[in-house]
Amino acid sequence: MTEWNKDLEKRILRKSRFTLTYRILRIMLIVFLIYCVYIFSINFVAQKLNIANENAYYSKLAIEWTVPNVRGDFNFEEEEMTLFGTKKISYNLIKKVGNDDKVIGKALVTKRLTNASTISFSHPGQQQLNEFSFSLPIDPRTGKKLEGNTWPNVWDTLAMLPEGTVGEMAFSTTSFMEAKQLIETLDKYDLHVLWMPLYTGEFVNYEPSWSGRANKLLMVPHFGLSGGNDRNENYHQSSIITRLDKEYLSESEQLMLKNMEELLTKSPSYYEQFLGLGHLEQKYQYLKKNGFTVYGAVVTGPVKELLKLQDVSFIQGEQLGEVELWNWQPEN
Repeated sequence: MTEWNKDLEKRILRKSRFTLTYRILRIMLIVFLIYCVYIFSINFVAQKLNIANENAYYSKLAIEWTVPNVRGDFNFEEEEMTLFGTKKISYNLIKKVGNDDKVIGKALVTKRLTNASTISFSHPGQQQLNEFSFSLPIDPRTGKKLEGNTWPNVWDTLAMLPEGTVGEMAFSTTSFMEAKQLIETLDKYDLHVLWMPLYTGEFVNYEPSWSGRANKLLMVPHFGLSGGNDRNENYHQSSIITRLDKEYLSESEQLMLKNMEELLTKSPSYYEQFLGLGHLEQKYQYLKKNGFTVYGAVVTGPVKELLKLQDVSFIQGEQLGEVELWNWQPEN
């Protein structure tokens, strides 16, 4: 039997500390390896399921439908999925003024495993993403005629702008119109139609969110028709229509119905809370049954062409947006 002494005590303590340190390091290494395998696995699964592509595609659709003349850029950036399954992606926000695309900010999409998923916007120099608003021409509850939300001095401002500029303009109409009818009416002007607010059964089939006074009804948010978007099986955008015209209007309408139908196969929390597309089922059923009824538009083109709209009897609630130096290519 070894006699207890100071040297023996030191050796035992040294060995114990070494053993304890080794065990701690081994546990830490195992935990780190498990963490690495877990993170690799969830990111591998996310990639295989095209989670980033899917959320990018549908969030861009929601922005196009609810924010007049604003869309997400084709490309996007993504971060690795976190330990708790949170995926973040971002892409530039673009609006068209004349023939050029203008970057106005950025969208940050945060998709969590819980329902607390969000889409936020960064747009330096602007108080809000888009200030355009459109009033229903008639109150569906009473049949009363309504006014447009006119901004002051729109025509005077346009008249003072030099001819070497292009602009973006929004207006409401004095009556409901078929999308095809409005496109054909505007076809004689050298303008591009970019977005049109849709009537989808508000106050008849469902109670919408709205703002305005007794003589104005502004839907919050708006819901409108833009150029169509399609995708492949991996949720990569396979086709993009950037404006509304006679040639591609029907295709844009059918692509919108197709995308709405696909979204309705997902949980209501996905398209209502996450994407902000309230009453999507009622809107889809109305458009499918009654067709595309509009009550305004966002257009862009040379200022001299925008000025000609002052003489159009069915236009009200005119609003002037961005103005840029000449970047237009006449089609005639």
